[in-house]
Amino acid sequence: MKGITWRQVAQYCILIFAYLIPAIVIAFILTGNPVPQLAFTFSDVADNLNKIQTDLGFAQYTQPFANKTMLDVLFITIALMLGTAGLPHIIIRFYIVPNVRTARFSAGWALLFIAILYTTTPALSMFARYNLIQSLDNHTIEEVRQLDWANKWEKTKILTFEDKNKDGKLQLTPKEETNEIIIDNDIIVLSTPEVAKLAPWVIVLVAAGGLAAALSTASGLLLVIYSSIAHDVYYRIFDSTASEEKRVFVGRTSVGFALVIAGYFGVNQGGFVSQVVAFAFGLAAASFFPVIVLGIFDKRTNAEGAIAGMLTGLIFTIIYIIIIGLKFRGMTPWFFGVSAEGIGTLGMIINIIFTITVSCFTPPPVADIQALVEDLRTPSFEE
Repeated sequence: MKGITWRQVAQYCILIFAYLIPAIVIAFILTGNPVPQLAFTFSDVADNLNKIQTDLGFAQYTQPFANKTMLDVLFITIALMLGTAGLPHIIIRFYIVPNVRTARFSAGWALLFIAILYTTTPALSMFARYNLIQSLDNHTIEEVRQLDWANKWEKTKILTFEDKNKDGKLQLTPKEETNEIIIDNDIIVLSTPEVAKLAPWVIVLVAAGGLAAALSTASGLLLVIYSSIAHDVYYRIFDSTASEEKRVFVGRTSVGFALVIAGYFGVNQGGFVSQVVAFAFGLAAASFFPVIVLGIFDKRTNAEGAIAGMLTGLIFTIIYIIIIGLKFRGMTPWFFGVSAEGIGTLGMIINIIFTITVSCFTPPPVADIQALVEDLRTPSFEE
């Protein structure tokens, strides 16, 4: 666990530099300000992009809630935030710190780096959109073919050009039947340095950052799967006499199956990457987060309540995602227009209600457990 954590520290360093360097350089090129967050706020790029968007028939880029309702955006934000706090491969990092003080100190630094990464995202997306439109829209096919990056990405079949109206120029429009430039959302981050004509080493760094992010997340998740199946499920439930060698074998076998399943869904995605990630965070918010919080701050929460809350929140969220998120029989969101990406927030509320209710009607935890919860809530800061 400690080895994976230190490796993830190195991978995150690659990730943060790979993500920030293009954003800083592009911000400086477009606005003269190297700080993406300030360039995003105190420049005319947003105004210019809004004008370009409206001229092409799109909504203004900075228009809030253009595609989703305010309530849906709020629910998605809460699900992402609380889902992050409940993800098992993030929580497990705190197992290797020596004391409570260090755990809280490391959490503070984690929040700082997360804030840097997340606040850069809107700036980078705006700069990328502006660059792409300026490079492709209303240019002739011959001009586009002269762009090295356009030729490379066209070979992948996820960037395509077609002069549908035969006027010799390519137009980007919101209507599928007239749009002549098809850009897959998955290429935006990787193609942005090339579109901005940055140095080749920056492009390589971005690719390395993407790989580092994938490996970092994968290693953490596989560690959770390994320990959960081998120790928590097999050893504690099925065979308490199992040797360490046998538990290692069970853990490695479970990781092998997990890799096969993950590989299949990686190739056969149910939606855009960010949509799939939002589903995962929503499921974490609806299942893990309430029990973690109540387990620390409510001595009355017991095993029966926790199980009931996790099951109801998880099952409700999964069913909603399957029916609404996958467009089952064309159904539309029924809970005030909240999409499948944000329904984890409602699942979390249901989880809390069931956990507290069932805990009140079942026997309280034993005294030792209540004392443990009290110690978790007000720990002694031993060195």
